[in-house]
Amino acid sequence: MSNSPSYVIAGAGGLGREVAVYAGDCGLRVRGFLDDTDADPRQFGLDIPVLSAIDAYDPRPHDSVLVAVGDPAARAAIAARLKLRGADFGLLVHPLAYVAAPSVLGPGCVVGPFATIGLNARLGAHCLINTHAGIGHDAVLGEACVISPHGVVNGFAQLGHRVMVGSSAVVTPGCVVGHGAKISAGSVVLSEIAADATVWGNPARALPPAPAGTKQK
Repeated sequence: MSNSPSYVIAGAGGLGREVAVYAGDCGLRVRGFLDDTDADPRQFGLDIPVLSAIDAYDPRPHDSVLVAVGDPAARAAIAARLKLRGADFGLLVHPLAYVAAPSVLGPGCVVGPFATIGLNARLGAHCLINTHAGIGHDAVLGEACVISPHGVVNGFAQLGHRVMVGSSAVVTPGCVVGHGAKISAGSVVLSEIAADATVWGNPARALPPAPAGTKQK
């Protein structure tokens, strides 16, 4: 039993609680959360403690760490901080998900229930594939991409690092999405998306810049 892996989840908010439940569905033990806020999962009936702040994490033998934060840039940054502290990152695939073989999932990836990952797909480290999301055959995702519920990345599409695909958004076959881009919920990507762009609509197009002197919502 002393050699059994235990999971540590970075992020004690709603997504962190979901990931803890996913781990339980896999028969895995969650030792606790790391969090920089006052989040307390016990207020929501989840009897798992917050161990420490993220930068105070003290790795134990057989710990497997997962980042449970929904913003791609934040996922990448937290993973980098934990790596400096010597974290070993796990992999979590819900038993109700489908992952075709062969495919490659990097360390730290989380695949939620009813998600599907097609033949020869390649996912970089720390990707989050949320419930009912789909990754097509031969698709390539960079590190720390987040595919929201019901989002679809079709066959041969390529996503850079830290890409956000909103709920029910679709990246059509073979499209290329640059690093850090954000695809708004319900959008349909039919052509290449530039790095750091935020796009919306069908076909997806870039949001206009905010007028001078105003704040972008």
